[in-house]
Amino acid sequence: LLRIHRLQDARATPALLQFLQNPNPAYRAEAADAFASVQTPAAREPLSKLLAADASPVVRRAAARALGLLGDTLAQPALMAAAQRETDPAARATALQSLGRVATVLGGGLRYLTEESLPPDDVARAGWAWGLFRAAQRGVVNDDAVARAVALLRPDQPAAVRLAAASLLARTPRLDLTQHGPSILAALRIDSVRDVRIALAGALGRVASPPAAAATLGLIRAAPDAHVRLAALRTANKLRYEQVKEAVWGALADVSPHVELTAAEYFLQNTPADEVAAMFRQRAARHTEPQVQAVLLATALKLGANQPDFAQAVLQDITTRYQQAPTDTRKSFYLRALAQSPLALEFVARETFAQPLRPIIATAGMETLVAMRGRADFPAAQHAAFLTLLRQAVASGDVALVGTAAGALRDPALNLRTQITETGFLRDARQRLQLPRDIETAQELDQTIAFLDGKPYVKTAAATAPAGPPTDWARVLKLPAGQLATVVTNRGTFTLDLLVEQTPAAVATFARLIQEKFYDGKPFHRVVPNFVAQGGDPRGDGWGGLDYTLRSELADESFTTGAVGLASAGLNTESCQWFVMHCPAPHLDGRYTLLARIHSGQDVVDQLMVGDVIEKMRLK
Repeated sequence: LLRIHRLQDARATPALLQFLQNPNPAYRAEAADAFASVQTPAAREPLSKLLAADASPVVRRAAARALGLLGDTLAQPALMAAAQRETDPAARATALQSLGRVATVLGGGLRYLTEESLPPDDVARAGWAWGLFRAAQRGVVNDDAVARAVALLRPDQPAAVRLAAASLLARTPRLDLTQHGPSILAALRIDSVRDVRIALAGALGRVASPPAAAATLGLIRAAPDAHVRLAALRTANKLRYEQVKEAVWGALADVSPHVELTAAEYFLQNTPADEVAAMFRQRAARHTEPQVQAVLLATALKLGANQPDFAQAVLQDITTRYQQAPTDTRKSFYLRALAQSPLALEFVARETFAQPLRPIIATAGMETLVAMRGRADFPAAQHAAFLTLLRQAVASGDVALVGTAAGALRDPALNLRTQITETGFLRDARQRLQLPRDIETAQELDQTIAFLDGKPYVKTAAATAPAGPPTDWARVLKLPAGQLATVVTNRGTFTLDLLVEQTPAAVATFARLIQEKFYDGKPFHRVVPNFVAQGGDPRGDGWGGLDYTLRSELADESFTTGAVGLASAGLNTESCQWFVMHCPAPHLDGRYTLLARIHSGQDVVDQLMVGDVIEKMRLK
């Protein structure tokens, strides 16, 4: 088994293929599972043969999962045949879910998932529901698939089935669920599972009816769980401002800072231009959470842009709070608020490029400058100055400034293509990067150079090939299967259960970094309410990493609430940044390495805000 893991780590396809024929079913299963991470087209036929004829259901299940993650639509016939004949519930469930990953309309996969009779056992039925979800996430969906998902919301269905169905309705783009509104509302009223209710609250945004709007407002005001209130707040974006203003205003005083922040962001995004700007300035003055306060001030600045004296007063509020903020992270909140006024261009530029560069400030400043340039009232007289700032950012060599500037240069909303006559300065910046550490910036530059040259973007070998050291198997073998790690933060302590058996290579690096106290003092630089809290970046701004990357390990695990994954810029680019889930995120399954789960302290995770600190991490 260790040898197979080493071959997986080395991406040694020929040797792994030989293990698919090994007499020991445990080795065949392990080798099949390895191809879920290696993902080579050469494995499709051998895996299909295992799925069709292997005597072990464990092997068949591993083969089905790997076929799905290959993403090869030619695997549809093998997976459909397996779904029809498979007698083992777990293997059938995996074949059905994998079918959703490769299903097409013409290939028959979608028709099978929407028309065949549902299996009687709960395990296979959940796999079926997740297969529908996987297909819908790829845009392979029709009215029959939606109707089947709605039918699976019934209370007699298992919770896993209802969650898959609700996730499809909430996460599939461009669905109009108005005709299914009564069924969705009925399910929302009676379902007792929090995660299902969160997804159903999100699905309400696709139902255009007065009862759905009333339900959304009721959830914002009175849902017992903060995650459900937050999901309803996001649904409010689909309703008329006049309908939701009062409820969202009340949410600014919610006991959950995540709900307060989401309410503030609603006003920044949706408040009409004729709303009274002063009330947001006044509300900001009474608020104690810096990030919420900054968003409210940004709203006041945005609405008061045509009132010169008021705008100057709000600018003064923001810059004063910026200067008084005790940390760079808190300063960044107020710096981002200045994106709402081009009058702040000179101040933001000065702070962005102040020497020595401070990564958190520089990154926030560059993103603010780009957002400012995207405003309709950005003065034409400042266009040339903005281009100069972009060139200065690229010349700086700072990975965040370079990457953000490169993204801006190809942003269609900014329409800068005609103003850039040569790409030499971008190619020079690309040459100065250190790969694979700076992989994300390299990808940004490569995309922009291709865009400006009028060519399609193709990932180069240098930007995709894994370059990390071999896995420290000696360290892996010293870790017990139930290894725990404690995370002490300024909000409290939570404990992780490291998945040593499932993702040994990732856990080995994670454990080493913990033992070296690498994570001590690092901030949570990214928190998306109802999604993730992310930390572990040595720069503190989301652009940092190790001098090497790790190979992806896509184990048979799902990103449920409390799952811990490694951030990445694509397959085989994982590093030191990690994230922990507030709520299920099934769309991440099979795309990110999942290396741990919350053992205790999920309530602490749910309180984390941007700027909170990992005071220390220790193996337990």
